[in-house]
Amino acid sequence: MLFAICAACGLDSYAQSNSADLLNLLVERTAKVGKKKLKFREAFTARQDTVAPAIVIFLHGGSGAGDDNKRQMETPGVKHIYDYLNEHAIKAYFLLPQCDDDASWSGLNPPPRHRGRPSPRMQRPQEPVKCPSYNKYVKALADHYVRELGADSTRIYVFGASMGGDGVWHLINDYPQYFAAVMAASGAYRGFGLSNIARTPILCTKGTRERKYQEYVQTIEDIKLLGGEVNFQPLKNYDHRSTVGESFTPERIEWVLSHRRKP
Repeated sequence: MLFAICAACGLDSYAQSNSADLLNLLVERTAKVGKKKLKFREAFTARQDTVAPAIVIFLHGGSGAGDDNKRQMETPGVKHIYDYLNEHAIKAYFLLPQCDDDASWSGLNPPPRHRGRPSPRMQRPQEPVKCPSYNKYVKALADHYVRELGADSTRIYVFGASMGGDGVWHLINDYPQYFAAVMAASGAYRGFGLSNIARTPILCTKGTRERKYQEYVQTIEDIKLLGGEVNFQPLKNYDHRSTVGESFTPERIEWVLSHRRKP
């Protein structure tokens, strides 16, 4: 894929503050992947050493979709991860791509929405429905940062919430052993095989009050039988909203970032 990145503004993303406005800390960028223009935000967290930076990608949920390059910042997990990278002086590119309203990361079941917001006139399909997938753009984005900016190919991580959690599951199916480790908060895998997924360490959370919880638990057990490294943390009495909002704790972020892929 042809790939080019341009900055929409020249903000300094090195600043560190627990109360900072993330829109002022993450640079607004556009990447051209073939004929597609992918909007995303970028922060570079650094320490003074010669270690190649990691790549940390966050995939938003359905409410973050659109073309404003802002709504993907609203999930609480974004700030939790950004703060963790800064507080632990982790040298990394933190990237937040945004997908369009009519698409999803996985290429299945676009949420019923209009301009990133739920639409009361639309109903979520009961069976998987295909739509444009943005996961190939996520992979191309990571490839660019490795090839052109010297990022560490053995330390590429993806976090996702809700629809973004779905995207995480499908990413490690589509690109096995590409990512060092991933985390999916309240996501689901809608596929036919698990052998590829079992090749990437994954931490996943699911509220016990969420729909299809037992089906999710069975998927986890099946991955373990295949020898996959799965850190499953069910959240007792949590619904979907609370799971998405409270999953990204320092301990879980640390677990993901402690992994390194074998070259």
